[in-house]
Amino acid sequence: MKLFTGLFTHSIDAKNRVSVPRKVLDVLKQHDAERQVVINLGLDGCLWLYPPGAYSTLGEAINAAALGNRDVRGLARTFFSRAEACTVDGHGRMLLPESLKRAIDLKDKVVFAGVGERVELWRPDTWERLEAESLATYEDQARDVFVAKRDAGGSTPDGGSTST
Repeated sequence: MKLFTGLFTHSIDAKNRVSVPRKVLDVLKQHDAERQVVINLGLDGCLWLYPPGAYSTLGEAINAAALGNRDVRGLARTFFSRAEACTVDGHGRMLLPESLKRAIDLKDKVVFAGVGERVELWRPDTWERLEAESLATYEDQARDVFVAKRDAGGSTPDGGSTST
């Protein structure tokens, strides 16, 4: 499975290194990216971790957007200028860039949340708050997404057809 899943909390050492969860490393390997990742500012107060190929695909989508649009230019500036390529060493550790660590105020622990095509990195307290909010509305969110997918003629999570 090439999707990132799971939830892991790891310590950040005095040199800003963190061990990448084994399950994340296994998926990176499937993307031929076990030694290199791209970390960038995410949304909602997290960092996004991508295999380089997936990051490039997102970058291409931004580059294809209308350059005359101020929001597109602003997104491109932040998306590309804040991104950092990070090497995963032979012990499965990566160095968290200080600028990105400061951007979300990471201290001594980080939560890795696998969310499909990316991994989100969170401050533990921010993650706990957001997860509680998300869990409170999970069924409504799922219903809205799956109904929208059905209405678009897609398939249900169990693989069945959603066409009416």
